[in-house]
Amino acid sequence: MKLARPIDIEVALPRIIHEMVDVGQMVRLKRRQQQLRIDDAAALTDVSVDLFSRLENGKGTVRLDKLLQVLDAMGLCMVVASKQSEFVRDISKAKAITSESGSFRDQEA
Repeated sequence: MKLARPIDIEVALPRIIHEMVDVGQMVRLKRRQQQLRIDDAAALTDVSVDLFSRLENGKGTVRLDKLLQVLDAMGLCMVVASKQSEFVRDISKAKAITSESGSFRDQEA
């Protein structure tokens, strides 16, 4: 019997994105949660394997329209909010709480 991996919770938590590698980690976690190989995920999202790999690794540049296309197809979305908004403060608090409990990992092992 397969045990549930802790990444299920991590993908569900919103994250504050500081750089492209942060987006890539979310995409990779979601792809692995869905048990997709990178070539299958690229085909599903209608982008090249090279683009999908660069996105997951935070390397190079990815056009915004392609990023939004991948996020949508993978069941993710992008939210832009004021740094002072209650929404952003709540995300920061949730990350701090889950980091203290040890259930939140910034990087996939």
